[in-house]
Order: sequence, then structure tokens, then C-alpha cells
Amino acid sequence: MKFSKLVLLSCLVASLLGSCRKAHYDLDNVHGVNAQGELLLPIARKSVTMMDMMQRFQIDSLIDCNADGTLSYNYSYEHFGAVKGEELLRFNDLNYEEHFAFENPFPLVLPQAFDTMLHFNHKILFEADHISVLEAMMRSGRFDFDIQTNIGLLRRVVIRSSDIKDGAGNDLELDFQINADSIGFDLGGMRYETDSANTLNLSYDLYFRIQGSTNDELFFDIDIKGRDLAIQEMRGFVESYGSESRIDTAFNLFPDNIIGSLEINGARLHLSERNTFGLAARLELDTALVSGEGIAPYSLFDPMPVVVDLPSQLTFAEVFNQSLNGQLNASSSRVYSVSNFIVNPSGFSDMVTVADTCNIDVRVDVNIPFAFAVEDVRYLDTVHLGLSEINMPDMIESITLEMTFNSTLPLNLGGRFYMYDSESDKITDTLVANDEIIRASFDGQPTTTEVSIEITENRIEKVLHSDRIIMLYELDTDARDVVLNANQKLELYVKTKVKYDGVAEI
Repeated sequence: MKFSKLVLLSCLVASLLGSCRKAHYDLDNVHGVNAQGELLLPIARKSVTMMDMMQRFQIDSLIDCNADGTLSYNYSYEHFGAVKGEELLRFNDLNYEEHFAFENPFPLVLPQAFDTMLHFNHKILFEADHISVLEAMMRSGRFDFDIQTNIGLLRRVVIRSSDIKDGAGNDLELDFQINADSIGFDLGGMRYETDSANTLNLSYDLYFRIQGSTNDELFFDIDIKGRDLAIQEMRGFVESYGSESRIDTAFNLFPDNIIGSLEINGARLHLSERNTFGLAARLELDTALVSGEGIAPYSLFDPMPVVVDLPSQLTFAEVFNQSLNGQLNASSSRVYSVSNFIVNPSGFSDMVTVADTCNIDVRVDVNIPFAFAVEDVRYLDTVHLGLSEINMPDMIESITLEMTFNSTLPLNLGGRFYMYDSESDKITDTLVANDEIIRASFDGQPTTTEVSIEITENRIEKVLHSDRIIMLYELDTDARDVVLNANQKLELYVKTKVKYDGVAEI
């Protein structure tokens, strides 16, 4: 039943009871009823738990909630490709040169041109820093031939190699009909097979048109350049190989919206790795510092360096687990680490197969009990109001909002409360600004706080056109270290006391 009808009905009953001695009631002459009094209406109720607040902070994905409600902060740092197979499986760029010179058997100009062919065989050695390859699928690479001669005009070149196979398994044979001095071909997608590691046997036939030369010496120069020689997969031997440079990492332990100092006890650091090389590896960690504003840098481990053996495995497996204690500043704490990864640290000489997709990947998991001091953290919440029942603004003299807070949070909450109209998307009034609204519960017993806010006549229209209260809380813990629990909560009850005085038309 609408509030106005309640008031009119109450007034009508009162007038009838006050006129019980009259024998006749002329209601046709009644145009209005005087109504005066107060009415208390519940208009809102809200309960928010610590976990709800974590979700509002957008850190609930970082928080683990145990069966008893205790919370712990979890942070994971991943470094994929600490060592990459593609870094290992490549030959250095190749620059192979040969010079041939011989006495001209025909120093006089010949009366007639003729064709001739020269045949050459070469064994080219690939340079590689850490691999000896017997079989390989080439991912990329190109050979370019630059030929200079005074013998005559180069017309055709045929290149052959039994060490290089095409996609059908056939030996390489390329026939170039040319009218220039430079030729080349790509190795990508071809297969390399050899009996002598890192060597390539090439033969090529050069076809010339000779018209004669008066030079006393004839020469022939060939320059073979190989570039971008990378392997997709190889079978051979791998020497002890470390990452190309020491790996420096730095990361924040906490997101920017967590502020406060933490004395951590019983935090856990888990180190997991995934080594897909098919070879044993090793992690050598020589620096692992925690630093932050207001705290002196300190080492996570003692003594340093930390050496961890990494067996070959296709999934992440824990290789290190240690308890940590210390002081942190949540708003600025960072971890700095410097490490080196070594594949085949013992230098064994067994034949292996390695692909360019092989990696050493590392994951660091930090688990910290969620207990810390809070200062100047803000939390935003919204309460929907049921003010639609009050539809007689002309009769209302004043409205008083009575707000009751029951809290088991170990947090003092001050803040700003605003009336809001969602239809117009506007703030209609400010209720509270910068007051301490809620007292912290440090002993686990609930605290109760009551706040009364009187809405005077010139503000009533704004309030009645509002359907929400926006609450911006400011949180602190009186510089105490507190333990947060998912079951801690804040309950809010909002009632409105309406004082009315006026004439209501029936």
C-alpha cells in the first residue's frame, strides 16, 4: 500500500472516531484531511564480506580462501623461453671463397668461339657454436654464389649435393640458365644429411662461351655466402650451452591497488620448471633481492648462489620450495633476480634430437599469508534505496536517514556518501564527507555504529529522486598489522524517518 494511502486512511479513521456522537456524517463537504506525524520505513539493507571487497579491488584471482576463511596472497611469475631451442639450432653465417688461376693455353685471339665446361667439388664447413649436426630439417637459409672470371661468358650452372635432399628425398640438383654472374637458392624446407658433422659436399658444373683471350693468366673466383641458416630439428651432439646472456628479471609482488606494510612469516616460494630439450639442464641463481620503499634490500636466499638441477620433462615440475620471512612494503616491493641456465651442464656426448621448439620455462609461485597494515586504501560500494513509496513531497517536512553499521572487519572506515539518480546519471546530494563512520573490530567482536543524517526541506526533492547511495570508503588499521578473513563482513541497515504535516486530498 502506498504511503499516501496509509496516511489518508489513518486520518480518516481518526476523524470518524473523534465524531462518534454525531448522528449524521456529510462527507460531500469534506475536501481534505489534516495529516501530521512521523513514519519509520526500512529502505535498504546491504551485507559485504571481505571477499566481496577483494573482488572490488580486482585481486580476488590472486587470493586463495581456505576452509576456515583465512586468506593468502598468491603471485605467479612466468618466464617462457629462458633458453630457446631456436637460439641454439643455427649455423653462423657462411663466407666461403675459392680462387683458381692457370696459364692461358691459347694466348692468341681465336678465330671462332667455342663452349666449354669446368667441374668443381668442394667440402664446405659450417660453423656452429654449440652443435654438431648429422641430420637436420632446415627451417631457413640461403646460399648465394658470386662468380667472377676472365675465361668467357658464364651461360649455365648446375649445382649438386648428396647431403641436401628435397621434400621428396631426392638429392639436390639445380640447373641455372643464366646471363649474369650471381645465382642462389633457399634451403628452407630441405633436409640435410651428412656422414661428417657440420660439413656440406657441393659440386657444380660451370658452362662457358669462350671467344678467346690474350691474357697470359686465366682466373676463376667463386664466393659462396650462406645466411640465416637455422634448423627446425636436428640429430647430433650438443655441447654445454648457456643462455646467450644472463637473465635479469624484476617484478612487483603486489598490484598497485594494495597498499601497506607486511611482516611476512611462513610465506612460501615455489620454483617450477619445464625443460623440453631432452637434456639435463641447470639453473644458477646468483642474485635474488627484495627491495622496496622504506626497507633495506635483502636476499631471499642464504647462501648464494642457488644451484638447481633441471631434469628433462614436458610439464612443469617443482624443483625448489622454501619458506621465507621478512618485511615488505606492498606498494613498492619488487623482486630482482639474475640467473643463468645451462643445457647439458655435464657436457655428455650422447647423440640427441633437438627441435627449435624446445624451451626451458620457469614459473615462480609466491604464497603469502594475507596479514598487513592498511592506510589510505579506498573501497567503492553502492546501496539501492526503496524511496519510491514516498510520493507526497508537499506534506513532508523532513526526512532523516538512520544508518546502522555492524562490522567484524579489522578496518576503520571513513568516507564520502552520495545520493545518486541512475535515470539522470547524476549525484543529487552529498550525505557524509570525511567522517569516521565505522570503528574497526580488532578482537573479532562486532562493532555497531549508528549514523543519523537529517534531510532538510530544501533537499527533500533531491533525495526523493535518488535511487542509490554511493559509498566511497577510506580504510585504515590504526597502523596495526591485522589478519584478514573471508568471513569478516560489514552489514548496513538504512531506515528513513519521515515527518509529515499537511492536507491530503481524498
